[in-house]
Amino acid sequence: MKKWCKALLFVLPLLCMVAAVNWYVDSYAYLRVTYDQIGMQMTDASMNVAGLMESDFNDRKLLLANLKRQKEPKELIVAGSSRVMNFEHQMFGTDSFYNTGLSESTIYDLLAVVGILEQNGQLPEKMLIGVDAFLFNTSHNNDRYMELEEYVAYMQGRLDGIRQDTGAGFEDSGLADRSIQLCTGRDNSKWLSLDYFRYNVTCLSEHKRFAVGYTREWEAEQYLKHYDGSIAYQRSLREVDVSEVEELTRQSIEEHVVYRMTDYKEIDEESMEMLDALVGYLQACGVEVMLYLPPYSPMMYNYIESEEQYEITFRIEDRIRQMAKDRSVALYGSYDPAGCGLEMTDLYDIYHVKTEKMMDTLYLSVPVANMP
Repeated sequence: MKKWCKALLFVLPLLCMVAAVNWYVDSYAYLRVTYDQIGMQMTDASMNVAGLMESDFNDRKLLLANLKRQKEPKELIVAGSSRVMNFEHQMFGTDSFYNTGLSESTIYDLLAVVGILEQNGQLPEKMLIGVDAFLFNTSHNNDRYMELEEYVAYMQGRLDGIRQDTGAGFEDSGLADRSIQLCTGRDNSKWLSLDYFRYNVTCLSEHKRFAVGYTREWEAEQYLKHYDGSIAYQRSLREVDVSEVEELTRQSIEEHVVYRMTDYKEIDEESMEMLDALVGYLQACGVEVMLYLPPYSPMMYNYIESEEQYEITFRIEDRIRQMAKDRSVALYGSYDPAGCGLEMTDLYDIYHVKTEKMMDTLYLSVPVANMP
């Protein structure tokens, strides 16, 4: 009995220490702060969130937590990469809006977003999809979508039923009744997880922990995630000097790097077909689909035009224009910045357009009414 008591007296403080560190640091938001709690503040109280970027947050988990709390379908959903993230509800004159933009987005992230909306009965009236040129470059895909892989698999099953010959509708693939439940709340198994403890200790030594604050301000010193899913960049980016943006762009050009466009020999036809099938699926569900081509900066676009290895950019734009015509959907914007009068002063960095210029980039380049 004494041995057991001694063992307990030795082990108990260690367990308490593990639990305390895991709770205090909580690097993945499992215990002290959860994505469900953040989602509740954003969705139910219309609060904007600061501190997410400093906490290395998981934007896919936060998206899922927010979409699960939506009470009804939105009038407009925006989807795509970080290059659509600063489209805000005020720009479209509606509060019935959510921006589902995800960092380093791939075609699988688009499937996941639609899968979440479909599963929750929240397919919107309209959906604006940002189509970056890198969306069809599998050599630069990443696995971040795996956080939502169940929804990706669900939508892949649904798209298998699309009638590719007409695009008029879809056939039930047998997955319609499949219910997906991914946890974005507290995970009590993490209290005493040694793996979680080891990682949290490394964060603790760097004075990092998951910590957020809530505000009704629309801009702040820090990066803000708005309750409508859009973002406001931190002050340092909002007030960036154009010379810094130009210098960053020059460095990228000198290194012959265009984001996620290197090692890009051929358009991945499977990815292109998935986008086309996704558009057809949404149309069959009564959603008005709009496609959007985010522009490059003038400096970067001039470089792309001058380099044969990036000629694929123009082939992709041609393919998306043809898709828009074939599917009778409106196409907005262009990779070419000339159409919206974009200047280097209109960018936060190499690729992201300032919020006040975003609506200028959303000009109608292939209107539905003019389609043959």
